[in-house]
This record gives sequence, structure tokens and C-alpha cells, in this order.
Amino acid sequence: MRVLLVDIDSLRPDHLGCYGYSRDTSPTIDRVAADGVRFENCFVSDSPCLPSRTALATGRHGIDTGVVTHFGEGQWYDNPGSGHDPDPDRPLAFQHLAQHGVRTASVSSFTQRHMAYHFAAGFQESIQPTAETGLLAVEDASDVTDAALTWLGSHATEDDWLLHVNYWDVHHPYQGVTEHVDAVRDSGPAPDWPDEAALAAQEGMTGTRTRELWPNPAELDADWYDEKYGERPMPEAFDSREDVKQVVDGYDAAIRKVDAAVADLLDALDAHGVREETVVIVTADHGEALGEHGIYAEHALPHPACQRVPLVVSWPGPTAESSTESDADDESVGPSVDGYVYQFDLVATLCDLLDVPVPSGWAAESFREALTPNDRPFAGREQVVCGHGIYTFGRALYADGWMYARLLHPGVFSLPGQYNDPALPNDGLELLHDLDADPHGSENLVAERPERAAEMRARMDRWLADRLGERWPDHRPVETVGRDPLAAMCPAGPYLYVDPDDLLALYHERDDDQRADRLRATLSRHE
Repeated sequence: MRVLLVDIDSLRPDHLGCYGYSRDTSPTIDRVAADGVRFENCFVSDSPCLPSRTALATGRHGIDTGVVTHFGEGQWYDNPGSGHDPDPDRPLAFQHLAQHGVRTASVSSFTQRHMAYHFAAGFQESIQPTAETGLLAVEDASDVTDAALTWLGSHATEDDWLLHVNYWDVHHPYQGVTEHVDAVRDSGPAPDWPDEAALAAQEGMTGTRTRELWPNPAELDADWYDEKYGERPMPEAFDSREDVKQVVDGYDAAIRKVDAAVADLLDALDAHGVREETVVIVTADHGEALGEHGIYAEHALPHPACQRVPLVVSWPGPTAESSTESDADDESVGPSVDGYVYQFDLVATLCDLLDVPVPSGWAAESFREALTPNDRPFAGREQVVCGHGIYTFGRALYADGWMYARLLHPGVFSLPGQYNDPALPNDGLELLHDLDADPHGSENLVAERPERAAEMRARMDRWLADRLGERWPDHRPVETVGRDPLAAMCPAGPYLYVDPDDLLALYHERDDDQRADRLRATLSRHE
């Protein structure tokens, strides 16, 4: 079996046509979805980039691997094993496939950008599409596609391979998208949320990447910032709906650009005569907030805008029936699955499809029955718990259409509206949202629905106790047993990209005493 795994950074599912988006951002991905299965409730176990791709590469939660953020002790992979002997129950996912006869390759700058050498170690071939490295090095989709096409030119007709192709263009600054902007604009208007009322409710919030201050202090007046965002300037503040549309247009155009690159890959499979024999998967490492909780064009909180990702799987076999009634009679969208899955469940599923044993030490579970016709509808997981480790530290639990989030550290943010109300339980560091009624998370129901909050809080506590308690994996050093690596990062603070002292100085410079006082109050919670 051949597998093409397309991994698109920062891609939200609700900005794809196959997930119901009104704009024509993703004609190619939509065709893949029409031929395959679309997962409505796929969540990354850990966000953003480094924790998420580490989870995919290991089939395990960040609380187990130690990788929960982008910096400090929380960025280092705790490789299970001793000396030269890796733990056979917890192998790297793509290495495990290779050891069972699948040729594995990755085209990605991720390993260099995040110093994630454990990710590259999982592949037999790790191909860096450009010679640039570091955070400011941005490879273009064309560089990635050229490298992937070269690999396919040599290997497409071979049996049993997996090619991971990682595009970064949907992550801001949305470079090289000008030619695609008119196409998405002409196909329909930008979403009507956040509207003027939502923008007004976000006034007074502290922090960066927010409604009233997007750049981090170090980015203001920096030459490299102007160069980086020259093509698609970011507004310093979102003062109107037009500012929101400017960013959404750039985001949607970036999706359209990557979608065209995916078309080139599929055309290559057709040219080699193997398209119909290849599993094609489209997913993402995390999403992107576009106004949710007052955050714009950034992944800064444990909430659905960041943690829910697309998962589209087209494979050369009969597909299961849709579990979504609205899709049952619509052949243009293909079947969809409502049950909760982790994105890292993909690696266990690939093992299942390729007749490779699933290691006992993985948390990943196969969802093969969601792909194939069977007598039992796919139920999915009862719940998913997702950690988040940049700008803020926290976790969210998703179950029954609800989200409960616990912020271990709020960073520099006093969240809009009632989120920063000290009268709320835990000083407003708990969030509760009915996502069916309030998909943008505009109303925190912790105080209004105490019974639901207590239930979700208890479920989170049970999950933590299970991960940190007696069933803690035997390979972890004694001194780490019972230690939550995300909580262990809290004394350092989630400040990799924004210095709170610099932000406080900026508020003083602008004579914004009210916001400075609110920021000091937020910071004092973790002094």
C-alpha cells in the first residue's frame, strides 16, 4: 500500500469546502474528501506545532513524551529506552512502519524549525526542502512540492511507501498568496463572525495577537517584521470588520495556494498510474484562531480554533457509511464521521491498514472501522483531552459537544468579557462552552452551569490521575513519576514570543494605565 500524508500547518477544518465553508478555498481537498471519509471531531492531543507533531510521530500524549511546548525543558523528547536500546513497546511511529517493510520519507523543514530531531529520526529519508533554517526561514509551497515530486519520480511505482509532505504556507505571514486572493473573494464573502458586537466585547483585553494589539513588542518597528509581512500586512489593531476581512482573505488565499500544490501531487500520482492505489490523507498540526477568545491569526489557547483539525482519508477500498445525517444523501461531500478521534490515532490506523502490529505502549487507537463498511457504527472515543503549550499553558477536555478548559498559566492574557472575572471559580482560569450552541466560545458557562463544570472538571482530574498515577509508563525515570511536564513549565511562563515586561512597558509608554493594571493582576497569579 502507498500512503501520501499531506500535513498542512495551521489549517482549520471550517475553512475547507468539504467541512461546509462557503468560499472556494479547497477544490482539490474537497475532491479527496468526496472520495474518502471526513472526520468532524478530530483533535490534536497537544498543540501547537512541536507538541502536535511529536504526538503524531510517537502515537503518545505530550504528558508522556515530555514535549508540551516549543522551548525550555518542555521541548525535549524523553526518548523511552536505555543506552542503545529503545523501548520496543513505544517506538517512533514512522520508524515502526519502516521496520515492518514500509519505505518512509518526509519532506519538511519542521525538524530544523523546531529542533525536533526525534521527528526526522522516525523516517528513513528526511528531506529538507530548502537550506534555510530557524523561525524566520519560510519555505514556499513550491519548494516543498518540487522536493516531493522528485521523490515520487523515483519511488511512486514501488510498493509499500509512506511520504509525509508538510506545507507551512497557511501559517502567517501568508506569503505568495496574492494571485489567489481574488479567487477566494470572488467565491463568496468572508464569515460574518467576529461581527461588530464581538469586536466590541473584546475591547480592553490584555495581550498580543489580540483585537487591540497584534504585534509582539519586539516586532513593532522591526525591519525584519516589515519585510516578513510586506505582502500581507497585519493590522496593528483590529478596529473594524475590514481589518478582520484583510486577515481572513490572506488566510483563505493561503489555503487555496496549498490546495493547488496538493493538486500537483495528485497529478503526479496519476501520471505514475498509482493514484487509485494510494491512500491520500490531509490533516494539520493545529488550527488558527480568527477572533475566538479575542485571538487573531495565532494559536494561543487550548480551544477548538487551535485544537480541532481536519482529517480527510481517501483510501483504495470501500468506505463506511456517513454517521452525519446531513451528508447521507449528498454524494458530493462523501461520508463523514462524528465520533471523537485524536489526530495521532492516524498512526495506529495506518498500522492496521498495513497489517503492522500496533505497539502496546502507544496511546493511539485505530479508527479503521470508520473507514470500512461494517455492521457496527464507529463510536469514536468518549472524550479527548488536549494540552496546549505556547502563549498560554492549559488543557481542554472535549466531550458530548462541550469544552472544558483549564488554564495552568494565562500568559499575558486577560480574556475578554467575563473570562477575567475574579468572581468566577479559579479566578476565571476555567472555561466552559457549549460548542453546539456557541461554537466561538463567546460565553463562559462555568458559573452558570456549575454541575456541568464539576462533571467536566472531574473527568479532567481522572484523566490526569490516570496519566500521572500508578499506570505511569515504567520507562520514565523515578524522579519524573507523577510530574506533569506542562505544569512544570509554569514557573518559566509561556513567554517565548512575548516578554511580559516589554508588554507592560509598552502599555506605560502609551499611557494605558488600565490595561497595565490588568496585566499586572494577571501576571501576579503566577509570581
